[in-house]
Amino acid sequence: MESSVIEKEFSPQYPVPLVEQISEFLTNAIIEGRLENGQRLIENDLQRKFGVSRAPIRESFRILEKKGLVTIISRKGTFVRKITQKDVEENFPIRAVLEGLAARMAISYLTLKDIEGMELALSKMTEAARKINFKSYLKYHLEYHEIFINASKNDTLIGVLEHLRRQAIWFRFSYLYIQESFEYAIRVHREILDLFIKKDADRLEALVKQHILIALERFLQFLASKKGRNRKK
Repeated sequence: MESSVIEKEFSPQYPVPLVEQISEFLTNAIIEGRLENGQRLIENDLQRKFGVSRAPIRESFRILEKKGLVTIISRKGTFVRKITQKDVEENFPIRAVLEGLAARMAISYLTLKDIEGMELALSKMTEAARKINFKSYLKYHLEYHEIFINASKNDTLIGVLEHLRRQAIWFRFSYLYIQESFEYAIRVHREILDLFIKKDADRLEALVKQHILIALERFLQFLASKKGRNRKK
């Protein structure tokens, strides 16, 4: 596939540097599946869309390459990186350990406002689950986790987890993996919140890790079933 047409409008937000805005816009387009695995990013199309010269586009490509989102091939162009099962298998276990650690660290810093924010996010997740609105569910799921991750007050941990979590969303949309056991997920997130309130660090860390590893197991089962269906075609 060779197209860089992205339907969503781009509105520059000053004084944020333009290269930063363009790279973030393209990052979201890749993660949300608006730019597909293996798709070529055409400089001329993007220059017209963003109203810029070639230099900011190329600098944005280099930023995306450092994030692991694109591959730049000399004399051929820039392509959205193809995701492999190995990427999925490497992401989730690391994220499970680090997010469990973030939860443990957050216990000492979580405020009443944070708890209320998590309660609200969980309420929105429940409403989205009832309507089977996966995109809305995912939005509030992210908000829920970001509250306690940010409450860990560890900038290095927060930065690494932000990268890993955005990757995980990219994996889901790339493989069209929008399945979710909503009843189980809502119950687990309720338990996580209760453990924060009780300040039970050991059980909290273990539950957060377990939740992510179960998600990995289900994702791999989905990939295996998808391969099986493809072989039958």
